[in-house]
Amino acid sequence: VFISQYATGQKEALRAVLMQKAQNVPVHKEVKVQLLGSACTEKREGVGGDTRSAPREVDPATTIAAATAAAIATTAPLLKVQNDLEAKVNSVSELLQKLQETDRQLQRVSEQQTKVKAHHEEPHYHQRVSELEKQMNTFMVQRIQHLEKLQEQQMNIQ
Repeated sequence: VFISQYATGQKEALRAVLMQKAQNVPVHKEVKVQLLGSACTEKREGVGGDTRSAPREVDPATTIAAATAAAIATTAPLLKVQNDLEAKVNSVSELLQKLQETDRQLQRVSEQQTKVKAHHEEPHYHQRVSELEKQMNTFMVQRIQHLEKLQEQQMNIQ
């Protein structure tokens, strides 16, 4: 099991690794499994005439098959958790990108508002300020919604 950790902002690196893993096709190997219960038993005659079973000899291939099955059974839940976590990380990444875009839009609106304040003697000043305030309020509502979604995602991850 290979577990990777990436810092925030390395979404492209994560995608490249996932694409590389998707291209690596697993090699299927055939393993003949001999059940432990079907192993041959030898009978020995004791001094008193009893017959007893000899200790069973375990085939190395059987041991390997049992160990492989145990490893698969053990790692399957971990792989599912890892996949779920990766999906949540991708979701949080997308929300962060949307939040950053909203922040950029807020900065643009703020810059426009600053320019308008510098030219407040314009005849359409009050109308323009009102439009900018509406846009800023809309962007603030969007940003708050994104923050709430991000917080909800983080709570789910925890």
